[in-house]
Order: sequence, then structure tokens, then C-alpha cells
Amino acid sequence: MTKTSKPGLGNFSPRDFLRARRPEAFSDSWSEQESHLDRSLLEYHLDTITNRSQEVSFEEFARALAEKEVCPNLVPQTGPTGGGDSKADTETYPVADSLSLHWFVGVGRESAAERWAFAASAKKAWGQKVRADVASIAGTGRGYTKIFFISSRYIRSKDRAAAEDELSEKYGIEGTHI
Repeated sequence: MTKTSKPGLGNFSPRDFLRARRPEAFSDSWSEQESHLDRSLLEYHLDTITNRSQEVSFEEFARALAEKEVCPNLVPQTGPTGGGDSKADTETYPVADSLSLHWFVGVGRESAAERWAFAASAKKAWGQKVRADVASIAGTGRGYTKIFFISSRYIRSKDRAAAEDELSEKYGIEGTHI
């Protein structure tokens, strides 16, 4: 790296100047992005999703979150939302064991071999919704071994555990997660 010196400019490197203006154009540069989201603002946003008719956006967010936290092999729902769908908002698809061993997120081997269903809801009455969703998913007879329910609402741990126990016992699907 050479530096040129001109009267009145001091030491100047065109490369350093360009790197400072466009770091993405240099392969050895990296930039760090930090986002700050106040917890109360996020809670308010999640609580008012239905007021803004953003239920579909929440389902897409829930699927993306599940892909990062639970398993990456999820099929997005296509077709109508609301009535007439396949009962699950998303579900796992089979993946070769050699591929699942290389996943850096989620639970690889189990989700690659088992059939899991996911339901997402922004409804305020989450208890009624989870019971209806689990009943319809279990009624498909597709052999789901786990059902995950993702809600935009705050759910007390005690209520969540009671609903999980009730639904797991009632439908025989081990590990109904809310």
C-alpha cells in the first residue's frame, strides 16, 4: 500500500479513502450491524398485529424464526390462508442424514427423519386457537410426531405447560410445544 503526499493533504491513501466510503467493495472488509429494538415496542407491535391485518406477515416471521431456532427444513404454506388449507402452517420435509449433519441451526437429525407440524397465530384467545389447531393437525392422520404452536401473545409458563400436557395426552403426539 503506497501513500502519496501532496502539499496541504498530508499522508493520503486512495485505497483507504475508497475502503472508508465503500467497505462492501473490499473482500477483506467486514461491517457490524447492530439493531436496537426496545422490548416494549416489540411487545406492542406483536400485540397489535391483528389490528393492522398483518397475520400473514406474522406467519412468515414465525416460520423464519422456526427455521433458525428449531429446524431449517420447513415447507412454506401455499394456497389460501384461513379456511381450506392443509391444517399446518408449515411442516418439515425429509432430508438425507448426510445433509442434516451439516446444519448449524436447529435439531438436525430428528427433524430430518420425523414429520413435524407448525402452527402460528396472532389471535388474542391463544388457548382456543392452539386447541383447535392441534385437533385439526392431529386429525389429518399424517403421522406428525411433534406439533409446534407459535403465538404473538404472551403466554404464562403455567398455562403453556398445562396446555402442552393436556394436548399431548389427548392426541398422543409427544412433545406438543407452545
